[in-house]
Amino acid sequence: MNLIETHINKIMDHYTKGDYYDLLIKAKNEFVDKTGMIDEEANEYESRMNTFNDWFIFNFRREDKRRVIDDYIQNFTVEAELAKSFYNINFSLFQFVKINFRKQIVLKDILHNEKVVLKKEDCNLALLEDDIFLGRIINFENKNYILKGVTTLPREVLSNLKKQAKKVRKLNSDVAEEEFLLTVEKLKIKSLHYGHLNSEKIFVF
Repeated sequence: MNLIETHINKIMDHYTKGDYYDLLIKAKNEFVDKTGMIDEEANEYESRMNTFNDWFIFNFRREDKRRVIDDYIQNFTVEAELAKSFYNINFSLFQFVKINFRKQIVLKDILHNEKVVLKKEDCNLALLEDDIFLGRIINFENKNYILKGVTTLPREVLSNLKKQAKKVRKLNSDVAEEEFLLTVEKLKIKSLHYGHLNSEKIFVF
């Protein structure tokens, strides 16, 4: 387990019980409201929970606009460089492009129109070339790591996603970006509920 995972596990252990339990429930309700409900028996339930955990730590804001990660860095000992990395998580829409000659996974950050190369040791992703997914990348010590919360998307909606991502990118707004990504998450859940429909008819913006 790497240092990043160790901290994330510590965060989830501390901020999901005791005085923080009510905050967790409030966050879960907000997440479901923004992205939809998924059955606990569904195949993707575990990845869905990982996605929620990442959102709870890095995106959910209380009334005072503070996030769980803000509290954690303030209240616990976190190396300055790692704290900076935690503050600058890249939540985005990605495409798995290829595995390069160095055996590294190369991703295309569709929302920000950038290339991302993952650390070699981070190549145990259950993804295939050309897969599209929502996820979070953290850059620490000049190396990129992907967090556990990954939401795969139907390949046939790539064109629709690219068009909308380009529109959102032009807004240059973190709020608009997160709203777009959570909408995509919601459409993915909707596509699971309406499996008989063509995905291109669901992923409409």
